[in-house]
Amino acid sequence: MATPSSTFTEMVTTTLREHPSEVADAVSNHNALYRRLASKSRVTKVDGGYEIVKPLEYAENATLILAA
Repeated sequence: MATPSSTFTEMVTTTLREHPSEVADAVSNHNALYRRLASKSRVTKVDGGYEIVKPLEYAENATLILAA
């Protein structure tokens, strides 16, 4: 007798799935900040990949807080 997981796997492998050719956009139209930046032409589109890396410059804060 087949186990439920192997039966499910066989069904999935024999079923033809239909996927749309276009990607849905669930972020641009529902994010106020993104929409505002896009309307001001402040969005830069890059040719993507798995992740986009951008180096940041930062410095330590030299301010000391003294306890009373």
